[in-house]
Amino acid sequence: MSNRLRNTALTAALAVLSLVAAPAAPAAPVGVTVRAEGASTTILEVPVTSDGHDVTTPSGGTHTCDGTNGGAFPSPVPTPTAALDDAARASGVSWDADWFQDFSDFIVTRVANESATSSQFWGLIVNGKFSDSGGCQVQLSQGDEVLYAFDAFAKSAILRLAGPGAATVGQPVNLTVIDTQSGTPAANASVHGATSGADGITSVTFGAEGIYRLKAERADAIRSNALVVCADLAGAAPCTSSDSTAPVVESGFGPSDPDLPGRRLASRNGRSRTILVSWGAQDGVGSGVAHYSVEVSEVSDGPGASQAEPEWRTLLDKAPTNSLHFRGESGDAYRYRITATDRALNSASVVTDPVLIPVDDRDRGLLRLSRGWRRTRVANAWGRTVVHARRAGAAGRMRFRGTQVALIGRKLPNGGRLRVTVDGKSRTLRVRGRTGHRSVLWVSPKLDAGAHVLRLRSLGGGPVELDAVAPSP
Repeated sequence: MSNRLRNTALTAALAVLSLVAAPAAPAAPVGVTVRAEGASTTILEVPVTSDGHDVTTPSGGTHTCDGTNGGAFPSPVPTPTAALDDAARASGVSWDADWFQDFSDFIVTRVANESATSSQFWGLIVNGKFSDSGGCQVQLSQGDEVLYAFDAFAKSAILRLAGPGAATVGQPVNLTVIDTQSGTPAANASVHGATSGADGITSVTFGAEGIYRLKAERADAIRSNALVVCADLAGAAPCTSSDSTAPVVESGFGPSDPDLPGRRLASRNGRSRTILVSWGAQDGVGSGVAHYSVEVSEVSDGPGASQAEPEWRTLLDKAPTNSLHFRGESGDAYRYRITATDRALNSASVVTDPVLIPVDDRDRGLLRLSRGWRRTRVANAWGRTVVHARRAGAAGRMRFRGTQVALIGRKLPNGGRLRVTVDGKSRTLRVRGRTGHRSVLWVSPKLDAGAHVLRLRSLGGGPVELDAVAPSP
């Protein structure tokens, strides 16, 4: 699992008024499996939730690796090399890659202690097929498999092992080996001491109870994925004989927002009230994660008359997927409880920090704006619109409940001044500069829990752009 498990939406890079590009927002993360096969052993094989992001290697330096490389995609997407970076960091595995400016991509040269030579190279395989693009120029989707294999181009087959995940001690079970490159059965592959026939099928018998991680291997082929098989005594429930350890769960929201410690702004990487909730889990040497359940609790009703009672509502029940979309209400904050259960029915849960859904400039019933504001459609703004005030006197007001409030918008090269007042205490903001859309312009000091009033007034000196207001519990 990535310990970053980064952020939850996707946007394109913008040009600010000076025509200098504003930073692109991260890609929407997806859950994939990352595998690295060395010459004689598997180095990595882990699930990870990843997005496209900057990658730093000892030899190549720091460069963007989000699918916009070489103009492959117009906006950031999850990519194989970024996923390798996340998986390696989470697993404590070092790796290296050279950067080639001519085609705006990395070439992997080392994973762990296995380095490319003048005749043996690391190859990229996605979903069983060699990639025809660099690892920063391929878009990953939910459930994809990323494989980096050493000496890949000298191999004649890419093996995949499939079969049941449970077996009874002393009774044979049939497994199947195929070559994913050609889609045909793979003969003469070794699996747990047995060999596959011309039909790719091999029969394996387990002499003792336990959890077995099987691989198909052949000298001229790239080693297969791991197939986890629980062998239990006759009559025992699957995977219960030797697995008593629960999975380790992480959410995809990552660390809290730097401007609001302990909380996250949905606008930091998203543009609407429909947000991506993602997660993942590792089960170590256990039987493997069988399914996830996800619940949501409304932490606070920011613009409402009273605080919401915390109550958990099921969004997903015992499903193998590791992401979903959730649509929240403007001004509300939500926590998510994510539970992973393995095949032996061991389970563990994690509860996220509150995720804040900002009030959009179009939410007229919540954020009241006077004359003097002009609304403009902007694709990368929260709610895809912003409001501008070019003269002094444009005002706004919002009632909210919570302990803090943030203004979201953008600084402009010729930006003016904005007076912000909370419960009668004012501060004047200078909103001149260059920032991307959905930036945090200001965060109030901590407030007593309860009802408050936010007032805004443009003071002139240049235009002011506002996008949203985010109350915080």
